[in-house]
Amino acid sequence: MSDERKSFASDPEKQASPTRDIDVESLPTTNGLALEDKPVDPTSFFGRSLALSARLERALGIEARGIQRVPDDPSVRTDVPSANFFIWLAANCVLPTFGIGILGPSIFFLGLGDSMLVIFFTNVFTAYMATFGPKLGLRQMTSARYSWGWHGARIVALLNCIACVGWSTINSIAGAQTLVAVSENTISDAVGVVIIAIVTLILGMAGYKYVHIYEKWSWIPTAITFFILLGCAAKHLVNVPMETGQAEASNVLSFMGVCFGFAVGWVSLASDYNVYQPATTPAWKTFAWTYTGLIFPLVLIQWLGAAIMCVAGGAAPSNADWTAAYDANELGGLLHAVLVPVVGNFGKFCMVLLVLSVVANNIINVYSMGLSISVLGVWIAKIPRLVWPIVITAIYIPIAIAGANSFSTSLEDFMNVLGYWLSIFVVVVLLEHFVFRHGSFDFDKTPIGIAALVAFLFGALGTAMGMAQVWYIGKIGALVGGDANPFGGDIGFELAGAFAGIVYLPARWLEIKYIGR
Repeated sequence: MSDERKSFASDPEKQASPTRDIDVESLPTTNGLALEDKPVDPTSFFGRSLALSARLERALGIEARGIQRVPDDPSVRTDVPSANFFIWLAANCVLPTFGIGILGPSIFFLGLGDSMLVIFFTNVFTAYMATFGPKLGLRQMTSARYSWGWHGARIVALLNCIACVGWSTINSIAGAQTLVAVSENTISDAVGVVIIAIVTLILGMAGYKYVHIYEKWSWIPTAITFFILLGCAAKHLVNVPMETGQAEASNVLSFMGVCFGFAVGWVSLASDYNVYQPATTPAWKTFAWTYTGLIFPLVLIQWLGAAIMCVAGGAAPSNADWTAAYDANELGGLLHAVLVPVVGNFGKFCMVLLVLSVVANNIINVYSMGLSISVLGVWIAKIPRLVWPIVITAIYIPIAIAGANSFSTSLEDFMNVLGYWLSIFVVVVLLEHFVFRHGSFDFDKTPIGIAALVAFLFGALGTAMGMAQVWYIGKIGALVGGDANPFGGDIGFELAGAFAGIVYLPARWLEIKYIGR
């Protein structure tokens, strides 16, 4: 170990209060995994790009910082814990959340009561991952190195990048369908996707501060619009009784997978949005504000979606106009059928507000992908953060245009796949933190990552055995459905987490015993 590394490792003050912003890739550590702290040549392409980013940051207030550790400096860490509430309230008080709710009756033919129960209990999940942000000053995929290892973190960061593209695609499809319905089919899905993408790109490039400002206020008109939607739909709402039997059980489990995928999708980027809060912020405050911001919109808006869809589709549709509108233009058509006949052109204005709500969700993905992709390699981390929102936008626009006519199917497939890998990710991170680090944020050594990789492979095996998708039904997933439901019941995320956890504990113990970290 070099003298510089020894000095850093033995001096807590240097670790807690770095005097300059350095990339986590070059942060000296006690295990020798990090690279040497070499400055970027100011005359190189990377050097000139970083200098330009810095000038933009100073001139416009745009954030240029990438995955560098945020210094534990009171003048920098100025955010308050309540910011966690607004960021997640706005990100989930959106049209795609409503879209998740409609899947219970439309795809899985559930009644109102069983849809609402699944939504409630599945969304009651921990927001603990968000507590890592203030304590470490690191983004979520960067702090993942302390459980997944250097190279394992690259795997989950890549998966998170793919997830961010998927989220942006699904959200844009929902918004585009709604814009098409508002315009009475005078604009195409492609135009709707591009409009949403451009607005999202501007905010995503602006960075952390502007994302927080937008999210702090954007949820208000959206929440009001959902109340108006409830008022317009109220007299038509009916209770569709629960079914019983093995087919009902398998459909409940499959819908749970969809809801879980949506809710747990935030854990891979939760701490990206509170790294500017003081390191002394109590963990319980971070958890409480995050959990509250998530649970209210997730449950209430998904309930609204399920209630309206019970009337328009599913096992016992009772409103032919709503059913026809949904069949013709899916989510956008359904909203148009509920709002416009009651409140006229004001209903179209409400639909436009719901379209704009998509931006509140998409900017989270666009911003976080730029951080996650920087974990993949040293040279990538040197590319200014401002570049990546443009890259992700260029990727998801054509994908969203291509899939604009299949919102429900695309959403179901994507949510399940998202839940599979995130179940493994969460289990590994939390087991490492509580079992092997005993809940301490004193991350002094990063593991090799062998145990995490083994857990990932066994978790993937559990996924394959428990999943029930159109394109593949696992052996256990098929058993859940039985003869009553040939499509099976999806328990992929449950088995993924269980298999990963069972294997990770002994594998990590062996890794520590024989490798030392």
